[in-house]
Amino acid sequence: MAADRSGFARRVFAWGALWLMPFSVWAASWQILVLGLRDDPRYERKTLEQALIGKPTGRPLVAAQIAIDELKDNLQDSGNQVKLQDLQWDGKSTTELLAEINKRKAQVLLLDLPAEQQKALMEVFGKITTTPIVFNISESSDALRGAFCHPNWLHTLPSERMLADAMAQWLAARSWRDVIVLVGSQPQDQALRDVWMGSIKRYGLKVKAERKFVLSGDPRQREAGNPKLLTAEPAHDVVMVLDTVGEFAKALPYNTALPRPVVGSGGLVPLAWHTSWERYGAPQLSHRFQKLTNKQMASQDWASWMAVKSFATALDEEPKATLAQLLHKLRSGTTTLDGFKGTALSFRPWDGQLRQGIFMAHGEAVAGMAPVEGVLHPKEILDTLGADEPESLCKRR
Repeated sequence: MAADRSGFARRVFAWGALWLMPFSVWAASWQILVLGLRDDPRYERKTLEQALIGKPTGRPLVAAQIAIDELKDNLQDSGNQVKLQDLQWDGKSTTELLAEINKRKAQVLLLDLPAEQQKALMEVFGKITTTPIVFNISESSDALRGAFCHPNWLHTLPSERMLADAMAQWLAARSWRDVIVLVGSQPQDQALRDVWMGSIKRYGLKVKAERKFVLSGDPRQREAGNPKLLTAEPAHDVVMVLDTVGEFAKALPYNTALPRPVVGSGGLVPLAWHTSWERYGAPQLSHRFQKLTNKQMASQDWASWMAVKSFATALDEEPKATLAQLLHKLRSGTTTLDGFKGTALSFRPWDGQLRQGIFMAHGEAVAGMAPVEGVLHPKEILDTLGADEPESLCKRR
């Protein structure tokens, strides 16, 4: 299976390279490097086979190539050439990684790395000869946008706080304010809980009960994994489940004690992308991706596509700009982008996060979108999702 995927990726790159062959002397050649982690647990076979909503369906290489192919004519007209490379890091020596990035002359990095590996790269980033523009395309950690932020990092995948705020807005708009919260027993579940509790407070929801669930075959822990016991009382409007693994959350809808909606990590889930979104050119993008990969486009794929499109858009507007100028143009928020979500998107100057709408989706359809109607902000309605400038912990801007 792995060999088949590798062969497919090579065919896609070869196909894209034919389109990118120069017809005249190019003014500039730009190297985009997709940097992944070898043996990344997020892409284990079992995890991919489960196909849980909100989880990646595979490495986001093809989505990046689709963006290059879509924009090849504009890039050619402006005298620019963009090429895509792939590199899988073993996660060990950052010195060797930096040397390889320099060797490949990569000016743009698409980071398909977990948070810890991204933090390690941030610490040594100044040692790279040519300082690249970095797009985080697969990690929603708020720390990467906050205490561990970096001025070269741009984030096309929404933060966990953005996702939590979107759901809290959506629930508040429907007056579904009384919530039972179920939290997993893993350390990452507790971290997720802390983020979502901030959103619950921000939008005036009420936690009627908070309980920890345990997914285990141990009969002594049977009650801690029983959905009916966990959701029986007190009275509530909705059950919120926070489960980073996802196995408990996927089985919770229709198994609660009362007929109540399930949201969070299962049931209705906040997402950057869902293939049932049928407006603003979205179906064409989803269909192109599915035709090439035989799978549905996930949020991480959209973030990869959006990263390449963001860079190419800035380059199209300023064809002769330097790398530093392009980064400033994107990071300042002055470049507006079309992400097929119906509103103009831009990057936040204070933390490099892409402003964007969030879908409220289940397995079959998109039920709604946040920001919801009626939510107000003094400057930009999209900044009601995630850390606004006054509350940002990012000091390196």
